[in-house]
Amino acid sequence: MKIGEWEGIGRSRALVAHQLGELHADEYAAHVTISDNGRQRILVAADLGLFEFNWGPNTSDPDSIWYLRGGVTRWPSVKGLRLQTDAQFDPVGEKVQSIWRLVAEEPKLELASTTEEDPKALPALLDFARACIEHVA
Repeated sequence: MKIGEWEGIGRSRALVAHQLGELHADEYAAHVTISDNGRQRILVAADLGLFEFNWGPNTSDPDSIWYLRGGVTRWPSVKGLRLQTDAQFDPVGEKVQSIWRLVAEEPKLELASTTEEDPKALPALLDFARACIEHVA
């Protein structure tokens, strides 16, 4: 899933796309997490490396200016990237439940999704994980 396909993230979507466009970066996949206070952590796997953006208001004032801050970690500098999974099968209900985790040591990354969440959450995580795994050195 690319940044333009993420729903419910407001204006950050257009701003991140603009920033990537200014750099002529070729986006492979993106992942967005939203904290309880509405701040967003936006990760983008691209040809240049792993972009990490933070989007949120400057103050708690509702009319505050919102800022996008970010940087890129080149693929050879991404360390300890791994994808982990756990699954269980219920023979009575014939139901499989699984959890997937994408973790990295540098930059610090801990993403997780389960089959019990929003139907788009797990495919989005796995698309992002696949893009990262394919390009990390």
